[in-house]
Amino acid sequence: MSNASTSEPTGDGRRWSDLSSPKQRTKVLGPGVVVLPRPSLCGASDGCSTPRPRRKSMGPLPTIVGVDGSAAALDAVRWAALDARLHLSDLLVVSAMSLPEVLTGLGVLPDTVVHQARSETDRILDEARETATRGTATVTVDTVSSEASAVSTLLELSETARMVVIATRGLGGTEQRSLGSIGFAVTTHARCPVTVVRGWTDGSIDHASQPVVVGVDGTKASAAAMTSAFEEADVRSAPLTAVHSWSDTDLSIGFPIRGMEWPDNRRAAADHLARLLEPHTRLHPTVSVRSVVVKDKPVQALLDHAQGAQLVVIGSHGRGGYAEMMLGSTSRSVLTRAHCPVTVVPSPGRLAAVTHRPSM
Repeated sequence: MSNASTSEPTGDGRRWSDLSSPKQRTKVLGPGVVVLPRPSLCGASDGCSTPRPRRKSMGPLPTIVGVDGSAAALDAVRWAALDARLHLSDLLVVSAMSLPEVLTGLGVLPDTVVHQARSETDRILDEARETATRGTATVTVDTVSSEASAVSTLLELSETARMVVIATRGLGGTEQRSLGSIGFAVTTHARCPVTVVRGWTDGSIDHASQPVVVGVDGTKASAAAMTSAFEEADVRSAPLTAVHSWSDTDLSIGFPIRGMEWPDNRRAAADHLARLLEPHTRLHPTVSVRSVVVKDKPVQALLDHAQGAQLVVIGSHGRGGYAEMMLGSTSRSVLTRAHCPVTVVPSPGRLAAVTHRPSM
C-alpha cells in the first residue's frame, strides 16, 4: 500500500504502520533468500506481521471486497463501495499476494519474488482504494494485503464481516459466465453473505425502480436470504420481488387416501409464500413487495425475474445434513447465469454469531 495508507489511523489510535515490524517479519538465510513467517494479514506497506489490523471498537461490521488487479475486480469495488455507503459500513479492500504455494509451504522464497509480490499488491490496493473513494467520499476505505491464499484470507475475514464482495472471475478468467474456483469456495464456506458482481457498472442502477429479487423455498437458508433481501431493498428504497416456484405433481396419485381433499397446488403455494413474507413485511413496511408464484423450475424462475433486477438474493444450500456443506444446484446455476449481482446468504447455522464489531 502507499505511504499515505500506512499513515492513516486504524480507529483505535494507532496507525497501520504500527501493526507491522520488518525485523519481526523476515530473516535472511543467505544471498537473495528470505524466510517468511506463516501466511498472515497485514495493513502496512512495508510488509506483513501476524497481528490482524484492529477495527473500530463499535459500529456496523465492515464490507470486504477482494481484488486482484482485474477490471472485473474494480467493478466489484465500485459496487461494494456503494453498498457500504448505503449500509453505513466501512469498506475493507483485500488482496492476496499469490506467493507460490510450494515455496511458501517450505518457508523459503527468493527475496526478489517477495518484494515483487508486495510491490504489485501495493499497486493493486492503491488502484482499488482510488476507485472506491471516487464519488463515494463518505465511505471509509482501508486496505489489507495477505500472504495467504485469496480463499483462506476471505474466509477468515468473513467471520467478522457484514458482507464479502467478489467478481465473477479475475485475472486469467476466460469465460465471464463461469464462476472461478475462488468464487465457488467463498460462496460455499463464508460465514457471512457473499455478493458476486456481474453485469454491473457504476451508475447502471436505478434504485427506485429496479427490484431486488429473492428466491423463496421455505428452507432455513431461504429464510436468511429473505432477511437479507428485505434489508437490501429497504436501504435502496427499491421494490422487492419474491419468487416461489411450485410443482403440478398430483399428490393424490402418490397418496391415495380415500376422502382426502388435496389442496390446489398453486393456491397452496401462494398461501405458503404469503405466510413466509408476513413477518418481513411487518419489519419493513415501506418496502413494496411483489409476490410471484410460478409453475417452473426454481432456476429458470429466478433467471427470468433477474432480468432488469439490480440484485438477486438466494440461500446457499439445500435441506439439512450434508447438503448444508455444499453450494446448492439452484444457487450454483443462478450464480453462473444471472446477468446482475447475486448475493448468496449462508444458512443460519453457518452465519457468524456477531453483528457488530467487538470491543478491542
